[in-house]
Amino acid sequence: MKPCHATFIALTALAVLLSGCEKPATDATVPAVKSETVATVGGDKITEAELNVAVSGLGELDATQAAEAKPRVLQALIDQRLVAQAAKTAGLDKEPEVGFAMAQASRQVLAEAYAERSFKDVAKPTEAEIADYYSQHPELFAQRRIYRIQELELKLDPSRMAEVEAKLKGSHSMGDFVNWIKEQGIEAKTAMAVKPAEQIPAPMLARLSQMKDGQVTILPGRPGHVLVQQLQESQLQPASLEQAHDAIERAMVVEKRKEMMAADLKKLREAAKVEYAAGYAPPVEAKAEADKAADGTVESDKAEEEKPAN
Repeated sequence: MKPCHATFIALTALAVLLSGCEKPATDATVPAVKSETVATVGGDKITEAELNVAVSGLGELDATQAAEAKPRVLQALIDQRLVAQAAKTAGLDKEPEVGFAMAQASRQVLAEAYAERSFKDVAKPTEAEIADYYSQHPELFAQRRIYRIQELELKLDPSRMAEVEAKLKGSHSMGDFVNWIKEQGIEAKTAMAVKPAEQIPAPMLARLSQMKDGQVTILPGRPGHVLVQQLQESQLQPASLEQAHDAIERAMVVEKRKEMMAADLKKLREAAKVEYAAGYAPPVEAKAEADKAADGTVESDKAEEEKPAN
């Protein structure tokens, strides 16, 4: 839905811009762009190019909406400058946490710009590839369902896991199991969700698509917790190849971009020199370093053995 009310546009612009949507950079690192200055705040210029970028960040607007949004977005940019200048006056830009956050934001912008420029021209999948994708994912299309799921997150000592699993299997209903949990004083949080297949993470969907209505499963959760899920109800709502065509095309393009990015990142890692402080190396690299050190020790011992006796 396109923004249409002036107040909505103003509030959206202000919220988006002040939340950090503007690309972070210091005055020294901003590339010089020939553009008319539309406002100056304490000596800090706001250019028409910057204003246009900010307006484009609101989403798809027609010419009338964009013209209506510009004055309000400009005021949001001015407010942002004022707040930023006040923060500098207060010395907040010198605080370590703020410096780390600003540096991280700049790196993130550069990484996203690199990915966008490097992998934007991905060939669209062929009709045969789209049809093949459709047939390989029946849980998303031909056998697509809407799932009603009850979740129960338990804060549980690992020593009681077997006891809880046995009680769950022996309960006549989820209600009986919940009552038992309360009697045992086990801390629990409940939630209900109704989601179509495409909104469910792939590992969970793979499990749910094989479950029958009313079936319950127990899964490991975050540390010290377990997750009990009951598929209360599911409704078959298949999507035809024609209906799913555009969504499949987009999904395949995204997957291809991820594959290209992973391959490129692998090359960048191989070409770069990454050194870890003691105790911070990933397990595989730590093992490699240990093996390398061991090999060096062996070679040293061998050299000592081969020294001619005096």
